[in-house]
Amino acid sequence: MIRTAQGMGLGTVAIDGNKNAPGLAISNISENIDFSNLGKVYQYIDRLITEGLNVCGVSTMGSDVPHLLAEISKKYNWNGPSISTGILTTNKYLMKKHLRSNGISVPRFSLVRSPEEIEKLWDEWICEKIIIKPTDRAGSRGVRLISEKKWIERDFTYAKTQSLNGEVLLEEYIPGLQISTESIIYDNKSCTPGYADRVYTDMDSFYPQIMENGGWVPSIQSESVAYEISQLVEKAAKVLGINRGPAKGDVVVHPKRGPMIIEIAARLSGGDFCANLVPLSSGVNYVKDVIRIAMGGAPDWKNMEAKYSKAVANRYFFLPSGQLQDIKGETEIKKVLGLKKLKYFYDIGDFIPDIRNHGQRVGVFVIADESREMVQDKVTFVYNKLRFKVNGKWYSADPQFRI
Repeated sequence: MIRTAQGMGLGTVAIDGNKNAPGLAISNISENIDFSNLGKVYQYIDRLITEGLNVCGVSTMGSDVPHLLAEISKKYNWNGPSISTGILTTNKYLMKKHLRSNGISVPRFSLVRSPEEIEKLWDEWICEKIIIKPTDRAGSRGVRLISEKKWIERDFTYAKTQSLNGEVLLEEYIPGLQISTESIIYDNKSCTPGYADRVYTDMDSFYPQIMENGGWVPSIQSESVAYEISQLVEKAAKVLGINRGPAKGDVVVHPKRGPMIIEIAARLSGGDFCANLVPLSSGVNYVKDVIRIAMGGAPDWKNMEAKYSKAVANRYFFLPSGQLQDIKGETEIKKVLGLKKLKYFYDIGDFIPDIRNHGQRVGVFVIADESREMVQDKVTFVYNKLRFKVNGKWYSADPQFRI
C-alpha cells in the first residue's frame, strides 16, 4: 500500500509498534508508535498537521483494526469505517448475528461458555464437524476443527485462552470450496475485483488447526456462481455499514445450500491477495482506489476492469518447531520463470515455534504463468528443490510432509 501510494505521487506516513516493521523503513515519514494507543496516534497526527503536513486520510492492509481506523477517521473527519462497522467487523459473533438478522446466509453459530454447551449444540446441529474460535482474533489464531467429542474440552480451553475478550464462538463446519473476495464499496455502487480460490487441501497436515496454504487466481468457479458470491459479499458489506471503502470476504460454497459468509472485514487483506495475486493475474490494482476513497475521492471503476488473465498462486512454507540453521536450493529456485516473490519470515538462527496460526508460517512464494497446470508444476518444483535445516535435519517445507 505504501509503495502504491508513492507510485501515485503521494507522500506516506506510517506508524507501527514494531520498530522493525518494513513499512517504517520505506514510508516518507514514519514513527514507532503502537497504533492501538490512540492518544499517542492523535498527538503524532496533530504535530504533523501543526508542522504544515497535509495529512488527509487513513487506511491499512492486512491489519484487522477497522475499529481503530473508525476512531481515527471520525476524529479527523476522514473517510473510514463507522464506529458501529468497526465493532461489527472485529467481533465474529456480533458480525454473524447482524448478518443473519438481515437475511445473509451464514453457517449455524453460537456463543459457548462450556464444553457441555458445545456437545449439546453439536447434537442439535447434526453436523459431522464443528469449528471453535475466539470472537476477536484474526489470522486463524485460536481456531480449531473438532471432529471427535473427546477433544471438545481441550479445544474449548485453547480457544478461550486465545480470546482477548474471553468469548468463544462455535460454528458448524461447512464442506465446500472456500473463496476469498475483496470488494470496493462507494455509496450505492460496488464491485468485487478480488476473487480467489483458497487452498485448504492440506487440512490433515494441520489438524486440529485450520490454516490456509495460499490461493489461486483466477477462480475455477463458474461465472454464475462467481456473480452470486459477488452479490452476496457486496450485500453483506453494506449490511455491516461499509459504505465507502474495501470489504474483504471469506465465503464457503456448500454443494446444496450455496454460498455462505464466513467473515467480512472492513479492510484490505494481507497475504499477497491484493498486493500480488490480483495485479499479476489481471493487471488490476484496486489498492489505488482504496487510497483514493480514504483521501475523500471516488474510485476509478474502469481501473478495476481486468486487462488480461494469467494463473497466479501463492504458497507458504511450513516446518517443525526448532532452530532454523540453513536453507539450500535457492539458486535453482530463483531461476524459475514466473517466480514473482520468495520471502522468509525467519532468519538463520531464529527459533521456529510450533506453527498454529498464519502469523507463524515460515515463508511464502508467488508464481505466475499462463495456466494453472504450469503454475502447479513450478509450485511442486519449489517445494521439492528448497530444503530447510532445522535442529540438524533437512526438511521440505511442503505442508503435505508434516503428517
